[in-house]
Amino acid sequence: MYNKVGYFFIFAFLWACSPAEKVQQTQPKVELSEKDEIAFGNAYMEGAKAKILGNFETAKQHFKNALNINPQSAAAHYELGLTFNQLDELNEAFQEFEMAAQLEPDNYWYKLSYASFLESQGQVNKAVEVFKELVEMKPNQIELKYELSKLLLGQKKFKESIYYLNEIEKEVGVNEEITFLKQRIHLANDDVDAAANELKKLIESNPTEIRYYGVLADIYMTNGRKKEAFKVYQQMEELEEDNYLVQFSLAEYYRAEGEREKYFDAIQKAFASPEMSIDDKVKYILSFYQVDSKDQERKAEGIALCRTVVKTHPSNAKSHALLADFLYFDNQTEAAKQQYIETIELDSSRFPVWNQLLIILSETNDQEKLIDYGQRAVNLFPNQPTVYLLYALGLSSDKQYEEAIEYLELGKDLVLENNALKSQFYSSLGDSYHELGEHAESDKNYEKALSLDPNNVYVLNNYSYYLSLRKDSLEKAKTMSKRSNDLAPGQPSFLDTYAWILYQLGEFEEANEWIDKALKADGERSGVLLEHKGDILFQLENKEQAMDYWKRAEAAGDASENIKKKIEEGKIDE
Repeated sequence: MYNKVGYFFIFAFLWACSPAEKVQQTQPKVELSEKDEIAFGNAYMEGAKAKILGNFETAKQHFKNALNINPQSAAAHYELGLTFNQLDELNEAFQEFEMAAQLEPDNYWYKLSYASFLESQGQVNKAVEVFKELVEMKPNQIELKYELSKLLLGQKKFKESIYYLNEIEKEVGVNEEITFLKQRIHLANDDVDAAANELKKLIESNPTEIRYYGVLADIYMTNGRKKEAFKVYQQMEELEEDNYLVQFSLAEYYRAEGEREKYFDAIQKAFASPEMSIDDKVKYILSFYQVDSKDQERKAEGIALCRTVVKTHPSNAKSHALLADFLYFDNQTEAAKQQYIETIELDSSRFPVWNQLLIILSETNDQEKLIDYGQRAVNLFPNQPTVYLLYALGLSSDKQYEEAIEYLELGKDLVLENNALKSQFYSSLGDSYHELGEHAESDKNYEKALSLDPNNVYVLNNYSYYLSLRKDSLEKAKTMSKRSNDLAPGQPSFLDTYAWILYQLGEFEEANEWIDKALKADGERSGVLLEHKGDILFQLENKEQAMDYWKRAEAAGDASENIKKKIEEGKIDE
């Protein structure tokens, strides 16, 4: 099978042909009668017209008719070959080009077309032969030598390939394209010194072109000759110290050599250049630095590079988003929050950034901003369920429970094939209905949440805790709370819930053991836990210690509204 021949290479040469140049026909000329000459001419012209108009089937028939009259017409064979090529009848095209070249072997243009067709079809050996004949015919045509050199390179005939390139160089002088091809040939032949020498000649001809130094340095680096590469990098730095490619190359050299400080200094200089695209910078950082890296030194480097990107590209949202991600995973939450806000002010179209911002606002209990940005996010991304969930959390934290329920109901219907996420919606609905005192609705939504995700520890904890407050289904609450502690051990609030359920069941000794676990995990900071400890001690008849814990709970600031009464009266109103 053959591939269709493109016209560019062929006609690049044909345009160079003088209109006055005559074609010499070397085959014996067929003697035609006057009638046949007229018929041949008519058929040939009709074929040419049809080909120009794109009617290739018609053209094919006319050229065939012409060849039936004069089978030794090289021109007709050539035109028929071009027509077959247009029709993708490539075997036939090849035969016609070959015939044209055989009929008129001294016709440069037919031979050139034939050689080009051979090359395009992968018949390299034959193409080389024909190109050599063409070079003999037109020794000053450098394009022929260049094409021949590439073909010889493909055959791994390196010396021959170099020979023709040297011939070109004698005519045109040192040339970038020729040099790079010679360099490729030398490297393919494992001759690094020869490849480097070609680049050195090119540098001598144009000593201020920094790219050439870069190619030379790359040759040395990729072949393990680092010292020679470093010398070239130093030359590059002398030429253009502020060129980011120079600094980037130096950085890569120092990184390979393990010289960390010098590496980081050079990469910082490269990143400080606005000429280096932000996309390349982002790609580099994400390739060599992980946002969740455990290596604190590398993480610090990554953050520093991100800050440089922000400084260099302050109006590009990507720079702020990248820095925000690194800061977030470094637990610099407030700084990350500000960078995410900067990102969406520059580009409000990126949902992942909005989503991450809302998550941080929720984590930091930034209620006002969570409601503000949550509402904007819902308007911008009405088909994204998570923005409804996070916005509803903001509303709920502001005690806007009915509004929160409205958005939770809207958002949960957008969740598809994600039971864990839908479970979160039902969990939040359960929380909001609880705050409104609608316990039946609250319990129903908690049950739905657990049916979708039986291991949702937050539902297991909250549901069981609220049941304990109501002294309702305490054995069920105990089972759920125990499961939450098994799934997520060491959580102060989960430990406290289990202790409080035991308290409500009258199992005060065991409750005391669990509240101590909760206080230890919490560091004795929570007023709720301290108050619960006091209540349990009171039931254990240890009223003096109970009073001490109640006072500490009041000082902590988040105890129940009954704490003062307990302290004043020294008892619990059941």
